Amino acid sequence: MLEKLRNSLWTAVLWTAVIFILLSMHTGTVESLPFLGFRHWDKYVHVFLFAVLVWLWLSYLHARGKLRKNTLWITVLLCILYGTGMEYYQKYFTTREFETLDIFSDGLGAFLGAVYFWKKNKPLWK
Repeated sequence: MLEKLRNSLWTAVLWTAVIFILLSMHTGTVESLPFLGFRHWDKYVHVFLFAVLVWLWLSYLHARGKLRKNTLWITVLLCILYGTGMEYYQKYFTTREFETLDIFSDGLGAFLGAVYFWKKNKPLWK
């Protein structure tokens, strides 16, 4: 069942929507959530969100037999662009601010998600 969920288009779409909702939350809501005293804890959240995002989209593409090396990197790039677009969305349409470090965190997460996926599915590129 978990494999079916992981390989589903709807799971990837839902996760993309969850990211949109979380990154659209009112700033006061986010800042009022302490996380074990970590400074910049939200950057770790960005890394996690985008690592899972890339992993889910790659899992979906792999399950459909549509995954190639170029597709992997295009997926990473599109997820980074999504994160960058969300920063601009936050700047102009929410009370949150544009943060370059968030874009870096999104990119790091996207890259780590791709590396994790690739390590688990190496036989794809023998």
